[in-house]
Amino acid sequence: MDRRDSRSPEMSARDLLSPLALLYRSVLLLRDEAYRRGWVRRGRLPRPVISVGNLTVGGTGKTSFVMYLAEVLKEEGFHPAVLSRGYRRKGKGVALVSDGGGLLLEPKEAGDEPYLLAKKLPGVPVAVGKDRKKAGELLLGKADISHFILDDGFQYRALERDLEVVMIDAWDPFGGGHLLPWGLLREPPSALGRADVVCISRADQVPGEALRNLRGKVSDMAPGALLLECAYAPCGLVTPDGDVPPDELKGKKVVALSGIGNPRAFERTLVDLGAEVFPLRFPDHHRYTRKDLERAMKFAEEVGAEAVVTTEKDRVRLPRDLPFWTLKVEVKLSRGEEGLRELVRSLERG
Repeated sequence: MDRRDSRSPEMSARDLLSPLALLYRSVLLLRDEAYRRGWVRRGRLPRPVISVGNLTVGGTGKTSFVMYLAEVLKEEGFHPAVLSRGYRRKGKGVALVSDGGGLLLEPKEAGDEPYLLAKKLPGVPVAVGKDRKKAGELLLGKADISHFILDDGFQYRALERDLEVVMIDAWDPFGGGHLLPWGLLREPPSALGRADVVCISRADQVPGEALRNLRGKVSDMAPGALLLECAYAPCGLVTPDGDVPPDELKGKKVVALSGIGNPRAFERTLVDLGAEVFPLRFPDHHRYTRKDLERAMKFAEEVGAEAVVTTEKDRVRLPRDLPFWTLKVEVKLSRGEEGLRELVRSLERG
């Protein structure tokens, strides 16, 4: 009997994806060599640029960390702005999501993350566009800006940056150990060597020994980088009746509705708050249809849930009058905060 006939469908698919991952790796190596040798020129903005990115596809909490970093810059007396691609937005070219004075675009035109950033960061201008240099130049003509935060910037090599922050998720820091499309890695783990700062997110949700082992691996791959550790702490719930504390979930049955990169982390947070959780997951950046929402409400009725709870990132893709609850979280650093502030202060340039 041909041994290939005994393989599972999953293994067959894995075998097919392996050569595609090798091809992807070859493209990455060629790109890196082109930038290293100067064959491809990188743009420069006349203000310090802080990139926040990751090694894997989605789920590390970049958006929340960008918000945290913007608040740190404001506390230090600076005037930050955010540059983002605006993944899956409708529209071309560069556009202002906010000039710092209020929202100028709807989520579909801005993209989920840029819209949420502009909404949650009053006074912080936000621009979107595939060409982040042009987006930055657009903002410079509209507002007083001291620093740019480059959202999801680790793989965006076309713009010079002064500080490289890379997020890795403590649950799955290296995307299963394989490059796309075989695994979840956007670059090999060795790319951490480019980082100035490495932040281990959800450090509170893994055992101490696993966290210590991960610290060691990061130190080996990025020996000169500042190591941060953070958690995403629940800070409130938005309900149809107004804002309530997150412990309002204690003892309640809830449907956890999400279309994000790491739904397990969201569901774990709800469980930690004392809720009995019934997950309802959709793909990352999912555009909810009326049928999806009817499904969520029917599911809640079937399991006897008192509420459907979703994330802030999902909420911007839902009708504003929908009676779902929204969990708000904020970044809390447990390691490296003062070191980060010192790095940020050292970047001042006019």
